[in-house]
Amino acid sequence: MARPAVDFGTEDFGLLLGSSLKTLNQYMANSGPLIGYTSTGHGAWEATVTNMFDVGASVLLCDSGHFSHRWGEMCEAHGLDVQWFETSWQRGVDPDALRDALSAESGAKIQGVLVAHTETSTGVTSDLAAIRDVLDDLDHSALLVVDSIASFGCAPLDVDELGVDACLAVSQKGLMMPVGLAFSGISERAVEAAYANPRRRFYWDWRRRLEVEGYRTFCGTPPIHHIFGLNEALSMFEEEGGIHAVTNRHRRLATAVRVAVQAWSSAGAIEFNAVNEHERSDSVTCVRVGPEYDADQVIEVARDKYNLTMGKGIGPLAGSAFRIGHLGDLNVPMILGALGAIETSLRTCRIPIGGGGLEAAAEELSDVSS
Repeated sequence: MARPAVDFGTEDFGLLLGSSLKTLNQYMANSGPLIGYTSTGHGAWEATVTNMFDVGASVLLCDSGHFSHRWGEMCEAHGLDVQWFETSWQRGVDPDALRDALSAESGAKIQGVLVAHTETSTGVTSDLAAIRDVLDDLDHSALLVVDSIASFGCAPLDVDELGVDACLAVSQKGLMMPVGLAFSGISERAVEAAYANPRRRFYWDWRRRLEVEGYRTFCGTPPIHHIFGLNEALSMFEEEGGIHAVTNRHRRLATAVRVAVQAWSSAGAIEFNAVNEHERSDSVTCVRVGPEYDADQVIEVARDKYNLTMGKGIGPLAGSAFRIGHLGDLNVPMILGALGAIETSLRTCRIPIGGGGLEAAAEELSDVSS
């Protein structure tokens, strides 16, 4: 509903802001502070690393795709000593390999482990509990920093239980809002690191945000309309039954997408990018096509003929993959309609697919199968 902008200095807006951030933090299962920014996820990346780590600090960056790699480049630009922990971009973080990397570290001790829970570009989700177990088993003091930009509100995430020291989220994914609002849910260890960090900073400085109240926590004019949107998004979560009901719906819809893709892939022309079934994201499914086919053509046909938008392959996957987003305000008819458009687009592009994809998805989503 359209309405005039409100005065962000009023008591009513202050109550709305406080209530919304408190509820969001509860859904994140974080008992520490939640800090908001008027920014994209890149802003949350930069704010978090510049507050938690001084120039020269050694961090282990789990490189599982285009965006986590870009995060590592940002860390290097800010003077951090980045230890690159590589994956194939088709698998999540291997806990055993992580254990070996942390056990074999030499020189400056690694102060942080940075990982994307779900890597948007690859559709791969890493097991945060397994990563936490590795740190605990080694009695390692590294701060655990998690990019949940593509997973918050879509997959189960308990920041306190997982011992996450900073959890990053944004408005435009699971929260169903326009881009422009980002968050860091942080632990007391992260707060202590920020106050002990001599690095010079200003706009992103957590101290400036933690020591004030109300709209001043945004270090300037707050994103008024985004806060109203956040309040509405959280109300939608509540109406659905809370965060667990929301993530359960995402799992159900994602499973339907996966069984359809599995059926299509039986002809050998397409395949999941995520090799391991348990690492396939509940937010986005990345589908690779054979080298003789053009994934971008599939995307164009779906958009131009069937009014369906899919994501392109990014980086090494450019032209060879398309990404199906299944997050946010989605329901069964929307998913089945999208899958029908994708199947028709694949056929239009003369890409061989196995039959029964839509039927398998419908069966997965039917009351009989639930």
